[in-house]
Amino acid sequence: MPGSRAPFPFPLPFGWFSVGRSDELPVEPVSTHHLFGRELVLWQDGGERHLVDAVCPHLGAHLGVGGRVEDGCLVCPFHEWSYGPDGANVAIPYAERPNRRARLRGYPLAERNGHLLAWYHPDPTVEPRWDVPQKLAADTQPVHRVDRVVDTVWQEIAENSVDMAHFVSVHGTAQMASVGEMTMDGPFRQVRSEQTFTSSKGDLPATLISNSLGPGIGVIEFQLFGHSVILVSTTTPLDDESCHHRFTFYTDGSDVAAKIAPGFAAEVERQFDQDIPIWESKTFLPVPSLAPSEKPVTEFRKWAAQFYAIPDA
Repeated sequence: MPGSRAPFPFPLPFGWFSVGRSDELPVEPVSTHHLFGRELVLWQDGGERHLVDAVCPHLGAHLGVGGRVEDGCLVCPFHEWSYGPDGANVAIPYAERPNRRARLRGYPLAERNGHLLAWYHPDPTVEPRWDVPQKLAADTQPVHRVDRVVDTVWQEIAENSVDMAHFVSVHGTAQMASVGEMTMDGPFRQVRSEQTFTSSKGDLPATLISNSLGPGIGVIEFQLFGHSVILVSTTTPLDDESCHHRFTFYTDGSDVAAKIAPGFAAEVERQFDQDIPIWESKTFLPVPSLAPSEKPVTEFRKWAAQFYAIPDA
């Protein structure tokens, strides 16, 4: 119930965020996407994709409503002004030269771990500050997908990974696990831990290697009985109050992992759905009252703070 809780005290984070899974992207040359609190257009010419603001700087037409791709440019449906891959106006059909001030803001793109990622920063002059490593091996096999739009912010979702007590009280796990070994390197964070997951065949002991690649994407490897189930998890801010969260599960290709993965993925999905009403109604407390075992929450928040561009007062 957004609106009934205090607003999140930080702006949209900056970083790399999923536009969508690579194999689910629209095939049409021009498509509209609502991301980062704004309307954007994804246009493609051959194998080249470009993500730009949807509003034509000439007279405000929406480039995703009737816009087309022609001669390697995005063409506005209103007056047929053409914009090149760098966002610059390159032609006006009834003028001798382009308007050099007319430019579409573009968002750098990269394909990693099965997703098309876009770099967002509130300041359009800030170039990407890190690259997202390719963690997903080429021979992994997809087995399950989950999509949810949640009325909360990315940090509330990500903080659950270090909130071990709620796994007992909310999800019914038998005992509270420890966070494990956590290392942080700039925008990257890795947590190695031992946890137990409930399945139809009983409790499954698992080793987790969780890699956070900035605020928008994580690659988590679950090692079960010597085999791997890999989860690519992405969280994309749609606006100040909602995110599109995507889970994509993969196996290492073994028969054992293929048998384990569906039930394991269903349990992760069940736990995520149990968390949604809590996220959508809770208030973020900048200075929470924590138990002694909850120091990882403070450590996580220090790491998360680097992804906010706070304007000077």
